Amino acid sequence: MNPAEFEDGPGQIEPHGGLPCYNPASLPPELEFTEEILEAHGDALYALGQLSTLHDHIENENLLLAPFVVREAAMSSQIEGTAVTVSDIILHEPDAEPERSAASTRDIREAYNYVEAIQLGFDQLQRGNGVDQALLCELHESLLLDVRGEDKRPGEIRDTPVVIGPNQDPQNAQFIPAHPAHVQILVDQLIAYNRMENYPPLIDIALSHYQFETIHPFRDGNGRLGRLLIMLQLFDAGLLDEPYLYLSAYFNRNRAEYFDKLLSVSKDGAWEEWVLFALTAISDQAHDAYECGQELLKLRNTYLEQYEGYPAVRDVVTYLFEEPYLQAGRAQDATGRSKKAVYNAIDMLVDDGVIEEITGKERGKIYQAPEILAIVESP
Repeated sequence: MNPAEFEDGPGQIEPHGGLPCYNPASLPPELEFTEEILEAHGDALYALGQLSTLHDHIENENLLLAPFVVREAAMSSQIEGTAVTVSDIILHEPDAEPERSAASTRDIREAYNYVEAIQLGFDQLQRGNGVDQALLCELHESLLLDVRGEDKRPGEIRDTPVVIGPNQDPQNAQFIPAHPAHVQILVDQLIAYNRMENYPPLIDIALSHYQFETIHPFRDGNGRLGRLLIMLQLFDAGLLDEPYLYLSAYFNRNRAEYFDKLLSVSKDGAWEEWVLFALTAISDQAHDAYECGQELLKLRNTYLEQYEGYPAVRDVVTYLFEEPYLQAGRAQDATGRSKKAVYNAIDMLVDDGVIEEITGKERGKIYQAPEILAIVESP
């Protein structure tokens, strides 16, 4: 990291043991609302409004909630350099059969923790709790449970410097976030900013994400937590009914640009470019989530029509959209149907190609729903 490259940025360089830490300036910056930004803001609001209509077409919120949350977790983990898939996370469920958990790795556990943290965050907000430091620390602790970074004081604001770059080597650092002596006050200021109405909510959320990542409040896991916070802030602002929006997919597809835009704010004060990128991400992914939701609802309705007159089969089919990897015992618990009814339903669904057995075993069979998974796992 060359301090001279940051001379035109909005923050200040402060040394710490020879490391040039970058302290971001307080929000808000002065923004120029270009025609391009205004158009992107309108597009993002429209796309979020369209996405919210999905909620009106489902009786059980888990029908779409489960696949969307898992999809976001997989994409967020891929940004961190892992190759975790939606299927990996679903098959890692802690109450799964031993065969399902045997192939578990720490990367998969990391992604599964993200699922847990999303649910934790939304539960807290639905109880009326705001996005404060207590929630940040609780979410961070959840994200780092039994994964890499668990030795870096999960849930505690850092008091040591951190380095962003290959192998976290100071000599090859791309960026060194805020000086540890200022991290706590910067976090306090950011939380206070998030409670104010400065710019339209989507703009404020974009600015807040930059600020959080530049502060890097924790020793590890800041990227995952920062992306999760975007969804929580959208919900808190009344712009998202459920965690249907998976921005990590856009950030992952445009990974280099994502990091470059954040860095350009620190180097050159390129706020407008970052805001435009963030708004485009929201618009793009809200539209993508809407299309994905529509495809899932269409497929569900096709199945329900196909099994009109077979109530037990319809119940199992509905459950498939929450759990596209099916086990008879879990399906029985979820549907309340008898063991015989569930097994008969499974046999019918196998015969019709709706599900397929993937273990080849006589006991502890697991079935997957390929058409559902194809939609959920699409990039």
